[in-house]
Amino acid sequence: MKSLSNILPMDMMKIQADTLYMMDDQHRLLSINEPDGGQAPALFIGITSAGQCSYYHEQLPSNLINELGCDAELPLDISKLIQRVGTFRPVKSVWMGPAYTFPEKCGEWHPNVQLIGNHCTFRLEEHFPELIEQLHEKMPVAAYVIEDSAVAVCCSARVSAQGAEASLYTAPSFRGQGYAAEAVKCWQVHVKESGRIPIYSTSWDNIASQTVARKLGLIQFGVDFSITTS
Repeated sequence: MKSLSNILPMDMMKIQADTLYMMDDQHRLLSINEPDGGQAPALFIGITSAGQCSYYHEQLPSNLINELGCDAELPLDISKLIQRVGTFRPVKSVWMGPAYTFPEKCGEWHPNVQLIGNHCTFRLEEHFPELIEQLHEKMPVAAYVIEDSAVAVCCSARVSAQGAEASLYTAPSFRGQGYAAEAVKCWQVHVKESGRIPIYSTSWDNIASQTVARKLGLIQFGVDFSITTS
């Protein structure tokens, strides 16, 4: 895997977009890159220090794509973009938040953190039973374990040839104790060992997730912005 320090922010953003979404040959968005698919946004803009890259849903008409392209210049006029997308279909949600890569070394994780494989899915039964059937698609799955039960889990939400996007869960009664950050440390090492780049992104209003990023010393390479229609 190429050293993360040698990957430019714009290249990282393109790797993240390829990891988040399924695309056609013209890089038009088809669906969310998950086993069950899911609706891709009408518009995704990845913003970096070197500019931005824009991706559009494959059902958007070409004239609207041209108009959105003109409106996607920095600084973004978010209200105008929402209004423009709304001429296609009613806007359902808007997402915006930071995207991070990991430092070359993220530190050793706590001894309570374990990789969860098919032989020990029982550790997920108490707090994260929904992950058991999805285990193969979510690997690597790293968990902070207390008394044989996973209380915080970091796994791969979406995986591509080049990247893996982190998904983080902590059981409500165990939040705020640093368990999630320890699981992330383990997860990112095993993603790197697979030859992929670990990616961590969140929304601006998810303070807990941003706290994890800060504790781990993650490196922000950009900001994700998307508009999804109903």
